[in-house]
Amino acid sequence: MRSPKLTINEANQIRRLYKEGASINRLCKKYDLARNSVKSILKGETYNKWGEHENLRPKKDINTLF
Repeated sequence: MRSPKLTINEANQIRRLYKEGASINRLCKKYDLARNSVKSILKGETYNKWGEHENLRPKKDINTLF
């Protein structure tokens, strides 16, 4: 089993930076992560041990596509 690439503190820092306006691409480069990894952190799917983080990404409404 591989050890995690980030600490929980780094994941929380990613969330904080995103809330402050950092782009996902910038966070990917800064932490050397894949885009899906950053999105999973922001959605609270990973690095969310106690279920304290909610989805930070805006939900897309399918009706806005048409």
